[in-house]
Parts: sequence; C-alpha cells; structure tokens
Amino acid sequence: MEVEVRRLRHAHYLRLAAAHAGPLGPALLGHPELAPLYPEAYARCPGAEGLACFGVGGEPKTCVARRLEHLAYSALRGGRRRREQERAMVEGLLLCLAHLEKTFPEAFRPVLAATRDFLEQDLKYLRGELPPEAFLRALQSR
Repeated sequence: MEVEVRRLRHAHYLRLAAAHAGPLGPALLGHPELAPLYPEAYARCPGAEGLACFGVGGEPKTCVARRLEHLAYSALRGGRRRREQERAMVEGLLLCLAHLEKTFPEAFRPVLAATRDFLEQDLKYLRGELPPEAFLRALQSR
C-alpha cells in the first residue's frame, strides 16, 4: 500500500509542477485559455511573508515548479524524517499559494485552487490525520 501511495503522490506532484512550469501547463488542469496570461502572472513575485523569499521575491514559474518537483521525487522515498521535511515544505507552499492568490490574475484561481486542494490533502496524510487507505482512495478518484 505504501508503495502505491508513494507512486501516486509522485505522479500528482509532477503533474502540478508541470502545470506551473510553463504557458501550456494550466492546460493539464483543464485551463488552456490561460496560456497567454502565463508570462505576466508568473514573471515576478514580491515574496510571501514567513518564507525565505519575503522581500527579495522570486519567479513563481521557477520556485513553485521546483518545489513541487522536489516533493515529487521525495515522495518516492520513505522514512519518517523525510515525511517531516515534506510536511514543512508543503506548509511553506501553502503560504506561497495564499500569497499568489492575492497577486495572480483572477483567471488563475482554478489552477491555484487545484494545487492548494492537493497540498491540503497531502498535508493531512503527512500529519497522520488521513490513513493511507483513505488517502489512496482520494488520489485515485482525482
């Protein structure tokens, strides 16, 4: 069961990373109409309070996609300590997404919401609030 959960988490994180990595990415989440808006939306971010990027900013097309990609490859490995690190990274990404929801164009709400929904579900799993069987069912239904 754990191997299945790892593989599905990996696949979902890779899909989300791709959705944020380029103009055609939102099409993976059912929003191809966002391609022309992508360069402006993902160009620059002033940084989110509580994160290392605060004040210096960054490029969401790089930092968000890379964090999601990092989580994808981390999900394939086991270990309690690794899951704790992933939990901290997911919590940071949720802060980041909350900030991006304020700065991105309104049209990107569905992409950010889909990302946030998965991260919140994964965080429940990482905290032990959701048993692996229930988490697996939730992932398979997506």
